[in-house]
Amino acid sequence: MRPRRQPPLPHHPDSSAGSRKSEARILVLEPDESLVVSVLNALHDAAPAAVLEVARNLEEAHRIVLSHRPDLFVLDMDAAPDLGQDFLIDLRTSHPEARAIVLTAMHLAWQREQAAGIGAIHFLEKPVSHSDFVDLVKALLRPGVEGEKFQGTLRDLHVSDIIQLKCMSGATSALEITGPAGGKARVYFDNGQVCHAVCPGCEGVRAFNEIVSWKSGNVSEVAGAKAPPCTIDVDWQFLLMDAVRRIDETSARRERRKMVCPSKQQRILVIDDSLMLLDFVEKILSEANYDVVTAATAQEGLLATYEQTPDLILLDYLLPDLRGDEVSRRLSNDESTARIPVVFVSSFAADLEQTQTKSSNVLGVLNKPFTSDLLLEAVEQHLPKIEGFPAEAAFERTTNSEFTNVIGPEVEPARPVASPPLRNDAALASAQPCELAHSGFGNPNLLAEPVADRGVGSVGSASAAKISFSGDTDFVSFARVLRIIAQKELTGTLRCSWTKEDVELYARDGRVVLVTTRDAELYYSEVPITLVSIDPGDLARARATQSQNGCPVFITLAGEGRILRHPALQLVGHYGQELFAHLWTASQVRFAFEQTNDLPDFTRDLSSENDMEDWMLRTLRFVEVGDIADKRNYDVSWIPTYTRHGRERVEKLQLSVKEAQFISQFDGARSIAHVAHNLRLDLKFARLIVFRFVELEAVELWPPANSDKTERGGVSRQKSGGATEGHSLYDDICRPFKTL
Repeated sequence: MRPRRQPPLPHHPDSSAGSRKSEARILVLEPDESLVVSVLNALHDAAPAAVLEVARNLEEAHRIVLSHRPDLFVLDMDAAPDLGQDFLIDLRTSHPEARAIVLTAMHLAWQREQAAGIGAIHFLEKPVSHSDFVDLVKALLRPGVEGEKFQGTLRDLHVSDIIQLKCMSGATSALEITGPAGGKARVYFDNGQVCHAVCPGCEGVRAFNEIVSWKSGNVSEVAGAKAPPCTIDVDWQFLLMDAVRRIDETSARRERRKMVCPSKQQRILVIDDSLMLLDFVEKILSEANYDVVTAATAQEGLLATYEQTPDLILLDYLLPDLRGDEVSRRLSNDESTARIPVVFVSSFAADLEQTQTKSSNVLGVLNKPFTSDLLLEAVEQHLPKIEGFPAEAAFERTTNSEFTNVIGPEVEPARPVASPPLRNDAALASAQPCELAHSGFGNPNLLAEPVADRGVGSVGSASAAKISFSGDTDFVSFARVLRIIAQKELTGTLRCSWTKEDVELYARDGRVVLVTTRDAELYYSEVPITLVSIDPGDLARARATQSQNGCPVFITLAGEGRILRHPALQLVGHYGQELFAHLWTASQVRFAFEQTNDLPDFTRDLSSENDMEDWMLRTLRFVEVGDIADKRNYDVSWIPTYTRHGRERVEKLQLSVKEAQFISQFDGARSIAHVAHNLRLDLKFARLIVFRFVELEAVELWPPANSDKTERGGVSRQKSGGATEGHSLYDDICRPFKTL
């Protein structure tokens, strides 16, 4: 048996390896009576004064744990499936300073010593070697030193520990892991082997490596998970060892960078309109010993390029004044800056990679959200080497290669997921920020193609010549779409296609007239009290009319004199807002705006909403806690802050008392939990208020600056891809139609 290698634990001056405090308590979970004797003998030799207790199953172990506080757990894998995963997770909370040894009959490859120190569990093969067991127990009961990187206690219980337990038990199941930045990921097991992994932005081996690199997080079992695609076919032990090796290499890179003398520091220019993103990137790169220059606009970035002569430029693709492709083109056309490599930073990297209009100085795309490790990897990949590799040669080598994503070419591009497990989960929805784009990015003719061919349902009924812009909410938030309509004072129809019947929003001069659908059941699931006394035949005819042309039931009945016009219009406004509220939480809604003055007859005499921003907020108030439980489960330790134009937007809104109190607490330091505590709000309701302001792009969330979440969490901007104004987006996405 080969014990898991332990980092050196210093000798405490007041105690020896075998004479730790006399009250040391050890719990042995061992169902095999023949092994109990040998385990107890080894424990007696290692810690003669320790109190030893034996449990034959998890129930007995639970009872002992409730009444005592063991310092060490010796647990046999055969005691329970997965060794009681929940039992171990509970111990992390109730006994954070305790340590654990797991006995397994599985052969542990000798290379697994590389993985020592990543988690909390120490594995030993059965049959147990007496001397190895004694040495390990002595090492674990020896006091550690405060601040030591790896203490090996249950406080350090890591996702890799749970993965190993799953594999050793031969499990066929799935785990969902919520990372330190709030992103969600899943690892799938088939007969004890890892067969698939998925996390924000990638899947397969690369996703597994990213998950293992997370310093902390919550782990839960996925009930009834569907069979995933097989994207990993490496033995789990070697898969885990390779992931750990990559973590070590990343740490080593950081240490090497710190040894670079100031005169050889490479300068990186970061251009992004998010001040918090600039702070995050500057912190990570400065710690890695790079000279960092930041700029918040394209013009500032161009000026800094000419003055500072950076070695690399990280360029946000969407900026308030110019798009990234225009900035890169200007740099490429200027002989003095043409050879400076540029990496786009964007949340729709896949579309950018396919564009044929990139400048020769653009080497790749860093996909948002990104971790600190991926940021450093991108920078190192595209920076000219300091020595031993001339900058010019490095530039030529990379510009001659394909336009690839810098996040890691070590695996093949992700294949489509048969049953996407995270499309509606919090992780990806909150971890993948959206930037302004139209659905045909990189294809200037896409929007001129018949919309029906792109699977937008009823959106395809309009001719392409009449559609001003189209796209989907994976790239453009509804807040931006509606602001375009308001700022441009457009008149027409916004058609939204999703998993249910299409929703149509009619606007006049940039103001909402009404929202409707041809599915009367979707429009109102419960009959309002106003319609209770209506003849069933009249109501059925009104519903049939709505199914034909979208005219709301209430308008038809008011026109026939069945109900009064004023309450009918109130119901139209109420149910229209409630209907649109479904779209805020729906996944990948496709939309197309048809600009036309020829609105349906039933809209002619209706007054329009006075303010688009207030109307959006009213629709968001219809979203309930249950609607966002899986989609926007924000980490309450995260800090809400205003976006670039957030404060200005909020000041113009007609807020409720709770909303006003909540937003008044924002100071750039208080977390969601802190604000909720100050206002005595339920955390679920606090998340709901945050959801409203995030969807309005008035607020974005950031991990605490003094926690591990900043180091590994990267940046997650909820539906906020930059501060590009509505007119810029409108001009960009309408350009294909202007050339028809």
